[in-house]
Amino acid sequence: MDKKEERLNQILSTTIELLIKEGAENLSMRKVAKNANLSLSNLQYYYKDKDLLLIATVEFYFESCKKELTQAIKLLAADSTPDKNIFLEKVLSMLLIDGRDSNQTLMFQEIWTLASRNKELQNAVETYYKTYCLWMIDLVSAFCSKPEEIVSFLIPFVEGYTIVNNVIPLTKEKVIEMMVKLITIVEK
Repeated sequence: MDKKEERLNQILSTTIELLIKEGAENLSMRKVAKNANLSLSNLQYYYKDKDLLLIATVEFYFESCKKELTQAIKLLAADSTPDKNIFLEKVLSMLLIDGRDSNQTLMFQEIWTLASRNKELQNAVETYYKTYCLWMIDLVSAFCSKPEEIVSFLIPFVEGYTIVNNVIPLTKEKVIEMMVKLITIVEK
């Protein structure tokens, strides 16, 4: 990694940390520069304004999520479990996270908020989710006969689970058990 790439990664990582800690409404170019140990003019050399910085940050963040997801999918795919139910339990266990304890969820909430006011960010979010769906379809197709239906069911549920998991009456284990049963019904 060259010096410029290191500097860009530092700026984008700092921006992510600030978004998670303080939210988009409290983010400023000056704050990013200070926390990245740069002058404001040096930051503006790389990113002319806050919108360009946010777009680059979201793309950087999604790229890191893709890498993380790809690694997790490789681990699941490498485990040649022939049983569909065991496979689904593993996938659901990986995807169902407590949004209150996850910086990833906090970052996505900030991205969704920003995307509601910025068309370029909205396009980046849609592109990420389209890619995410394609990966999941590919993964699930090895074990399920209706992967598009399963993924169309899973993704919205998983996203919603991160928000309401602490108030629903079932434990994560019971939710996984129920989801596997429902997917089995869809597969018939």
